[in-house]
Amino acid sequence: MEVLNQKGELIELVTGFKFGDSFFTLLDFIKYPSPDDALRCTSELQCELFYRDIMNYAFVPSHNQLLADGYIDLAAKNLNEINNLSLDHLTGLKKREYLERKLASLENEQYLGNPIDFSMIMCDLDNFKSVNDRFGHSIGDDTLALFGKLITDTLRPSDFAYRYGGEEFLILLPNTELLDAIVVAERLRKVIEKRLLVGNFGLNQITAFDLDISTITSHEDDINDTFFLAHNVTCSFGVANYLEQGQSTEALFDAADANLYIAKKSGRNKVSA
Repeated sequence: MEVLNQKGELIELVTGFKFGDSFFTLLDFIKYPSPDDALRCTSELQCELFYRDIMNYAFVPSHNQLLADGYIDLAAKNLNEINNLSLDHLTGLKKREYLERKLASLENEQYLGNPIDFSMIMCDLDNFKSVNDRFGHSIGDDTLALFGKLITDTLRPSDFAYRYGGEEFLILLPNTELLDAIVVAERLRKVIEKRLLVGNFGLNQITAFDLDISTITSHEDDINDTFFLAHNVTCSFGVANYLEQGQSTEALFDAADANLYIAKKSGRNKVSA
């Protein structure tokens, strides 16, 4: 492999420098262009220039090590910037734009002869409008934030969760067949049903509340008070698999969306595949 620096000079590549999977996963956010490049902000363009430069200079020979070290220091700063660009700051999940780039990355593996079977879970909070209407949009935001945390805590580190829009979310499960994806969706459904509530403990302020064991232990005095204005939050799930849908992301979306519609129409708080 030959790499040129900014002056067009050939750079000798040496072994030993790697950023690791997490770095290159984040770089997928900028490596694959947005459907509308006009939407790309200055920070994204700066990160893309950084990616080009770090790939050029990270492998330079030892006599240019100081230069390489400077770019490695810059890597930490830019890694944080790339991560911030990819996150929805209310839920802590990835933005919808990042989903499009991740799908492009997974599809690219197919073209390179490294097929990765993956599944998609599309989910939607049931009757979420009633939370905003009954408790206000601030509590609605708190509910979405807690929902994002519960999703993140339940999934594997290798899975990817996105805020698709409003109260709609989407999850990608790499190396996961349809039946296994259904199990994951059912586990998520039970976590949301059992743990995510909106209400008021005693005289405390109305809030979205996680009723897991550790939370109950740390709020024992509140739990002993009367819990009123309670509203259980549930979620419906539609599941589909990439290979079963003919290796088409459009068909994958359509199948997951159709299954989510079935889950909603059959009573909500269900998983359909």
